[in-house]
Amino acid sequence: MSDALFEKTFEIRWADCDANQHMRHSAYSDLCAHTRIGFLAEIGMTSQWFKENGIGPVLFKEQTEYFREVFIGEQVRVTVETGEPTGSKKSVSIVNKVYKPSGELAAQHQVVVGWMDVAKRKVVELPEKIQQVYLSDIDALTKNATQIEELA
Repeated sequence: MSDALFEKTFEIRWADCDANQHMRHSAYSDLCAHTRIGFLAEIGMTSQWFKENGIGPVLFKEQTEYFREVFIGEQVRVTVETGEPTGSKKSVSIVNKVYKPSGELAAQHQVVVGWMDVAKRKVVELPEKIQQVYLSDIDALTKNATQIEELA
């Protein structure tokens, strides 16, 4: 995986917690989705951009691994990183990591996401902005991995 492409910090609210007094499972997904949308806005893919281009992100797969509890009032840092290549020009894997204030990894959330033409209701190729920012990072990772294998 690469270094973080983007990150946001959140304070955990009462509404984010469950009966066990720790962050509920679906709150992790909510924070990660909010961070991914922040990343997209950062590279120019704002809600206005989606509207003008007639496309929007769509999830194909979502999974979370939990490592440490997070509690109300804690400040967590959520990162966006590239995931493993999907082998498709219509989807990418995105990894979010949730860190506790101590820097400990609390959770890792991974999605496979594509883009859908909202009028035709069909999945389309990755937008140019994603290909430029995201796939170039994956190409660099793949090239580095190949170079390491050749040295072994």
